[in-house]
Amino acid sequence: MTTLTATGLALGLAPKVASAPRALVRLCSQSQRQLLGLRLGRLYGFGIGLSYGLLALAGPAEADVAGRLWARCLVTASWVAGVGALSLSSDLGARDDAQGISGLSRLRGFGETALERARLIAGALRLTITVLVPGLLVCAALAARLRTLPGALTALFLCALTVPYALLVGGVLASLARACHHLLPGRGRWLLAAAVLGPWLVAAGTGAPVPSIPAAFSWVLSQAVRSLH
Repeated sequence: MTTLTATGLALGLAPKVASAPRALVRLCSQSQRQLLGLRLGRLYGFGIGLSYGLLALAGPAEADVAGRLWARCLVTASWVAGVGALSLSSDLGARDDAQGISGLSRLRGFGETALERARLIAGALRLTITVLVPGLLVCAALAARLRTLPGALTALFLCALTVPYALLVGGVLASLARACHHLLPGRGRWLLAAAVLGPWLVAAGTGAPVPSIPAAFSWVLSQAVRSLH
């Protein structure tokens, strides 16, 4: 997005920004659409949902298999969301300054604190969608494959679980990404990668129960699948 385009968008939203903070979130969201990690997240998220949806349609019509396939899909989508989080750990403030968003925010009475909060919320929502879309696609495919009332209830249950899980992933990763940027400006991506992958790699290499964010997400999904029994 060029500076002229961003400025035009900002001016168009200016009256709404003044009256509703969510318009500031929307403005930040439009700016973040151009981040490479989030662009890849949109593309790969849809591809993951389509791939696992096809597997669901071709697989056995069993609730246990459906639950494991759903969990595997969300695990993969969560890693893709992690790639998007790397983009959120960059210097978004400098991008907003160059695009005129920071100036518009100040003009309409919003300080840096409000703008940073909007960046966080916008990023969390985009990461949430990265996980939510493939999860819902798989749930739709499972409903079509099971074709029974219990099967439909299983698909509906998994669909209901997809929403809070996607919100959890989006909120945690976006918050961690922005925290890493502020803790280590200019090296936020490296800090985020170390915080997420470091403990996970240690646990994978040693077999020790080292707490990690990927392990926590996997635990949440395993509990969700277990609740199907």
